[in-house]
Amino acid sequence: MNSERIRDGFMPWAALALGTAGFFLAHQLGSDATFQDCRVGSPLIVIIGTFAGLAIIGLGALGSWRVYGSEREAPARRFVAVVGLLACALYAIGVILPLIASLVIPRCWA
Repeated sequence: MNSERIRDGFMPWAALALGTAGFFLAHQLGSDATFQDCRVGSPLIVIIGTFAGLAIIGLGALGSWRVYGSEREAPARRFVAVVGLLACALYAIGVILPLIASLVIPRCWA
């Protein structure tokens, strides 16, 4: 199996797979560091985690957007791509809200 076939099969699912990975990364770096052990957490860690997570989510959305925007794709592949794109919107909200909370809530609830 060549890499072209693997990539072609993965592209409709890219938003779901990479969006989940980006959300997980941002959540682990950001909200857990801030709210589980606030002595080691800082807004800088949350900002770095947010931008890294949003970049990964954006890459996944871009891959699925190409499938969704193509007129030559089958309806099933376009449907999977649009579900992934909508999920990426939710993932982005879930990544941005802990960033806002970490900047608004005082460190260690001082």
